Amino acid sequence: LLMLKKISIPLKYIWNHPLTKRNRFSSVFRFFQWQLKSSISPNTNHSVNWFSNLKLSVKKGMHGATGCIYVGLPEFNDMAFLLHLLNPNDYFIDIGSNVGVYSLLASGINKCNSIAVEPIPSTYNFLKSNIKINNLEKKIKPLNIGLSKELGELYFTGNEDTMNHVSEEKTKDIISVKVNTLDNIFPKENYNHILIKIDVEGFEYNVLKGAVQAIKNEKVIALIIELNGCGEKYGFKDNMVDNILINNGFEKYDYNPFKRKLTSIEHFHSEENTLYIRKNMLEEIELKLKNASSINIFNQNI
Repeated sequence: LLMLKKISIPLKYIWNHPLTKRNRFSSVFRFFQWQLKSSISPNTNHSVNWFSNLKLSVKKGMHGATGCIYVGLPEFNDMAFLLHLLNPNDYFIDIGSNVGVYSLLASGINKCNSIAVEPIPSTYNFLKSNIKINNLEKKIKPLNIGLSKELGELYFTGNEDTMNHVSEEKTKDIISVKVNTLDNIFPKENYNHILIKIDVEGFEYNVLKGAVQAIKNEKVIALIIELNGCGEKYGFKDNMVDNILINNGFEKYDYNPFKRKLTSIEHFHSEENTLYIRKNMLEEIELKLKNASSINIFNQNI
């Protein structure tokens, strides 16, 4: 019963995902295929085909990456927005990249350059492996650092997969990481547009406090950011992040990938990412989204 309950949650997620509705049984098959493979060799790093010639280096327990195997785009609306928005002359900044799936989409599918920032050394090794097996060394620049409001050092958890975060307690599993600011690592080259994704488990406010010039830069036309209340453990409210972005000319939107449509929303999401669009770029962004080429993922076009 415990095993059935354990697998029922991912199976329900797979069954109801927008990209699996035409091929649900294939997605379920991929799930059980991975469960079998990873159980037989749980400590092995496997190279798994993703879609459109992309590959993923994954091992048992990497829940964020394995979602890509099952459903293609686990964070469907946001990942599809990236795929529809970016062109080869654009740039992607992936803060809290984990093993780099967003960066692989940006640089592997859209052919733009990326920076992937991942502070946890073990996860960073998987990021580098994913860059290498996809021959993207010239497109993705990986950085094994944290980002905050100033240069320094922070302590992170190191064994919580996609939930690793800044820690204010020094326990045996805590690791020390060098920290820079987004303004310091911001690309100096001349790109058309820049998309930033920030997923740092509650530390978003400090990342933006170190991104004063970056957020003012008109080339930054959109951000994908997670606001789920995790910042409270550091004394930050999600509306503090929201206020920074609103005061710098951004507005909140939802994106429907099938209709290629942006819809203005009043409140940020608390259980999923929120998309912020620079309001004076809205018409140009809508045009980019509308004119983007279709992408086939698991026999479904978006």
